[in-house]
Amino acid sequence: MTGSGTRGDAESRIRFLRGELERHNRLYYVDARPEIEDRAYDALYRELEELEKRHPDLVTSDSPTQRVGGEPLSGFSTRTHTVPMMSLGNTYSREELAQFDRRVCDRLGTDRAVYVVEPKIDGVSLSVRYEAGVLVRALTRGDGKTGDDVTANIRTIRSVPLRLSGARPPAVFEARGEVFMTREGFARLNDRRREAGEEPFANARNATAGSIKQLDPKIVAQRPLEVLFYAAGEVAGLDIRSQQQLLKTFREFGLRTHARVWVTSSFDEMWQAVEALDAMRPTLPYDTDGAVIKLDDYARRETVGWTAKAPSWAMAYKYEAETAFTRLTAITVQVGRTGTLTPVAELEPVALAGSTISRATLHNEDEIRRKDIRVGDLVEIKKAGEVIPAVVSVRQESRPASAQPFDMERFLGGQCPECHGPIARDPQFVAWRCENPQCPAQSVRRIRYFAMREALDLQMLGEVVAEALVEKGLIREPLDLYDLTVEKLGALNLGTAESPRLFGEKNAEKLRQALEAARALPLSRWICALGIPEVGESTAYELGRAHRDLVDLAHSDLLRAMQKYYALDASRPKKKEDSAGHASATEDMEKLARKLEAKGAAKPSSAKSKSREWLLAFGPKVVEKVIAYFESPAGLAVLARLAKLGLAPRGDGQASGDAPLAGKTVVLTGTLAGTTRDEATDLIRAAGGSVASTVSKQTDFVVAGENAGSKLDKARELGVPVLDEKAFLARVSGEKKVTKTEPREGWLF
Repeated sequence: MTGSGTRGDAESRIRFLRGELERHNRLYYVDARPEIEDRAYDALYRELEELEKRHPDLVTSDSPTQRVGGEPLSGFSTRTHTVPMMSLGNTYSREELAQFDRRVCDRLGTDRAVYVVEPKIDGVSLSVRYEAGVLVRALTRGDGKTGDDVTANIRTIRSVPLRLSGARPPAVFEARGEVFMTREGFARLNDRRREAGEEPFANARNATAGSIKQLDPKIVAQRPLEVLFYAAGEVAGLDIRSQQQLLKTFREFGLRTHARVWVTSSFDEMWQAVEALDAMRPTLPYDTDGAVIKLDDYARRETVGWTAKAPSWAMAYKYEAETAFTRLTAITVQVGRTGTLTPVAELEPVALAGSTISRATLHNEDEIRRKDIRVGDLVEIKKAGEVIPAVVSVRQESRPASAQPFDMERFLGGQCPECHGPIARDPQFVAWRCENPQCPAQSVRRIRYFAMREALDLQMLGEVVAEALVEKGLIREPLDLYDLTVEKLGALNLGTAESPRLFGEKNAEKLRQALEAARALPLSRWICALGIPEVGESTAYELGRAHRDLVDLAHSDLLRAMQKYYALDASRPKKKEDSAGHASATEDMEKLARKLEAKGAAKPSSAKSKSREWLLAFGPKVVEKVIAYFESPAGLAVLARLAKLGLAPRGDGQASGDAPLAGKTVVLTGTLAGTTRDEATDLIRAAGGSVASTVSKQTDFVVAGENAGSKLDKARELGVPVLDEKAFLARVSGEKKVTKTEPREGWLF
């Protein structure tokens, strides 16, 4: 139903759509038996969105459309757990586990007790509170008594229902479980980070913990987080008497639980369950590090009791990480998509955790030195995080006399193993990197970066396509795309020789059209697309506003004046009379600033507090990297290639004096009904303005949508004018001019 209809019709349809979407969420994320394709689900979701836009008063916090929204948080508040989240005692010993069973039976005055044995996920503990069936709060474990309020982030996880299933939910129900990433999800996340030029996460647990503590829920929504529930906190209006009943209740409410648990009634059965779980761990989709054994009956738990730190009726049995010894025959170095040089151990093949291992990561040069790993050593390896093999120790008594310490620079002769370009040590990430941005090992990463939305927005050019283009030798550099014909692109095989899958002429034509459309994109998008180190979207935008074109940027007087300023600032003399050089550099920068402003290039939005030094929005690293790029053979080659292709993007800030928002600084807050945050940003920039992330006295106005947060409060506190969406759209189109001192129609106050 997408027609107009009555309000009653809309309300009825909204209820139906919400119920259907939550039902399909449960079928997909909890029951693992989806009934509809993604496209059909998306159609239902879009219909609900449209109806809620027309009837905003009918939007509720438990609507599926409200999973992702709101402003980035300034920090996490701390709340007290209604029932403390206690830790578990643990053991690595079969004998100690048997002693645990005997203590429980002795306190119960029996020979046997019934336990539930569950997998112990290596994740982050969480407590989710439902009141009258609606999710109202989610807290991390914290110190067990208090935890961080991460409600906004947990609402983005689709396996966590916003409303419990069932017609009569209890008054209060606190479900406790573990947030985690599957191995597959974690691998995809790291692939995306490498494509974006970011460092991959070390392991799934660290990635999960970092994601949960993100201040921006929209970032959390992009992380592959899932939750499994296994315990309860406060419960009111529901009588639960055993662990088995609790797990059944979770499933009835639409809360996901372990697919496999064991119920045992003797120690022998308990130990068999522990061993059975250990055997199946490699087949589970997530990392596990043990088994949790819990007394099933709640009344018996009361009898057994608690210690000050942990329940006496439960125990975690931790599995020893499986390791193996083998000979390290060589060290090779891989070049990552960001240019990072990663040493890899080449091993004599050895069986480990159900597979044959012949290679293992050595992480970086510092790790090799710390463990004193050398070629020829007998090394101990294990599955790090049960996924990536790693060298953990060396048997030095078995070391050959000829074994030498590893030195990355000497080992590589100071050259990248792929392109033979220069390498340099990056102290921030304890890593060596290839300094050549045109290194062929980085081709796929450069092409994907070139195609990002923030760059040229080539939506048809995904990672699979980029890898196929490079693998087939059709392109090496992003600009090679302009040489490809529709016929060549269409014939590209994305599959295998046995199972071919062609890109197709229709997709090829769309990609060619996108490439041609990119010719008209502003300078900032092209700067971003080049993938210059230290230059992201925001910095590219500021550089684009301060330069006419790429040639002007390559020979920028501005950047060289800043380079001089930063060099003098780093060694600024103590005595006033010796500061002439520094003062001269500052004066040069101010002159350039005035010239740029006269040409219509507005101040960068990330200006520092001193307006006279607004050019310092470009930090010293950015200045050095941009200058170095355009002085390098690779940068010069790119400029020549762009000229040959007739590509000459113009600066974002040029001729912007008459634009509706020329020189204005705008802050966006809340959810706009008809415009996404990215679209609003593009509108502001196209109108000559800049977008800032925080409200200050220098802010010209704030655009406030639904659920506006602390930025709206800050604007009111500072007296900064606030526009609603209608007035904002009129403003960027040039329909009206409004000043700070003269509020008009459309201003919120």
